[in-house]
Amino acid sequence: MNWTDVAKLDIKTNLLDERSSVLTEQQSTLQTEAGTLAGTLETLEEEKKAHATKLNARQQQFETYQHQLAEWTKKLDALAGTPTDPDTKVGLETRLAQIKKLPAKREELQAARLQLTAEIFDSLDAQRKAREGLFKPVQDLIKANDLIREDYRLQFQATLAASAEAIAERLFALIKQTSGVLRGQDEALLTVTTLFDSHDLNTKEGALAFAKALHETLEQVAKGPGAEVGIASLLKKDQSAVSVYDLIFGLDFLEPRYSLLFQDTQIEQLSPGQRGALLLIFYLLVDPGKTPIILDQPEENLDNETVFRLLVPVLTEAKKKRQIIMVTHNPNLAVVCDAEQIIHASFDRASSCSINYVSGSLENPLLNSAVVTVLEGTKPAFNNRSEKYH
Repeated sequence: MNWTDVAKLDIKTNLLDERSSVLTEQQSTLQTEAGTLAGTLETLEEEKKAHATKLNARQQQFETYQHQLAEWTKKLDALAGTPTDPDTKVGLETRLAQIKKLPAKREELQAARLQLTAEIFDSLDAQRKAREGLFKPVQDLIKANDLIREDYRLQFQATLAASAEAIAERLFALIKQTSGVLRGQDEALLTVTTLFDSHDLNTKEGALAFAKALHETLEQVAKGPGAEVGIASLLKKDQSAVSVYDLIFGLDFLEPRYSLLFQDTQIEQLSPGQRGALLLIFYLLVDPGKTPIILDQPEENLDNETVFRLLVPVLTEAKKKRQIIMVTHNPNLAVVCDAEQIIHASFDRASSCSINYVSGSLENPLLNSAVVTVLEGTKPAFNNRSEKYH
C-alpha cells in the first residue's frame, strides 16, 4: 500500500497567514489603544496629582484652622479666666458681683455687731441689777424714813457709769484730731460730749444709739478724696481700727456702779464738805444702833445755810435715840440743835499753857456768855449783825 493511499497531509499555510494577519492587526489596534490609554492614564495621573494637591491644601488649611482655633480658644480662656483669677474677665465679673453684694453684707455685719453690743449691755445691766439687789435693804430703809425720803431725797442708785471726758480720752488716744468736727482738742471733746449728753447710756436703746452715732461720726470725718473705706485715715500710728471698734461697740467705757444720790445729785458731783455731811446724815439716820458717836467739826467746808438745812434736822432727829458728842464752832449746831450740855474749853498760855473745861446747860450764864463769845463772835458782833438784817 502506498502511504498516500492511507494518509494525506495537507498543510494550509494560508490559514496561518490569515490568522497572523488578523493577530497583527489586533496587536496594532491594541498597541494603538495602549498608547491612547497610556496618554489617558498620564492625563489622569496629572489630574490626580492636581486634585491631590488641592485636597492637601484644604487639609492643611483645615489643620491650620484647627491649630489657630485651639490657640484662640486657649487665649480666650486665658482672658476669660476663672473666679479665682482677679485679673481676668470672669475674675473681674466675680469681683464686681461680690462688690455689689458688699453694702448688704456690710449692713448684715453691722447688725450682727450691734446685736453683740446689745448682749454686752445685757451682761453689764445684769451686774448693775445684782448690785441693786444687794443694796435693796438699805433702799427700803431709806424709803421708810420720811426725813431722808422727802427732805433730803437720799437714795441709792445703780447705774452704768460713764463720762464723756473718759470716753474722749480713750478715743483720742487711738485717732487723730485733725479734721471735721474732730479738729482740735476742744471741738473734738465738744462733739463727743454732745453725743454723750443726747443719749441715755443706762438704757440698751440709748447705749446702742450712742455707739452707732459715734461710729457714724468717725466715718463721716474719715471720708475724703482718696480716703480708704472705714476710719483708717483717722488712726494714729501703730493703732488699728479694731481697737476703736472694740472701744465703741464693746462698751468698754461703761461700768456698773452703785452711787448715793442727794437731791437727785450724784455724790461725786458734791463738794467735799457736802459729801462728808451727806455720809454723816446717811449714817446717823440709817444706822439703827444706839452707841454714842463723837463728831469732830461736822460743819467743816459747809456754809451756815447748808449746816442749818442739812445737819441741824438730822442731828436733832438722831439725838433722840443716841448720845452725840460734838466738837464745833458753829452756833447752829450747838444752839439750834438744843445741846443738853455745853463743854467750854479755854486755853491759858500765861498759866503754863493750861486747858480748863466748864460744862453745863446753855442756860448757865457762864456758858451762855462763852457760847456768845466763841460761837457768835461776842455779843456786840451778834447785835451788830442783827441790826443790819431786815
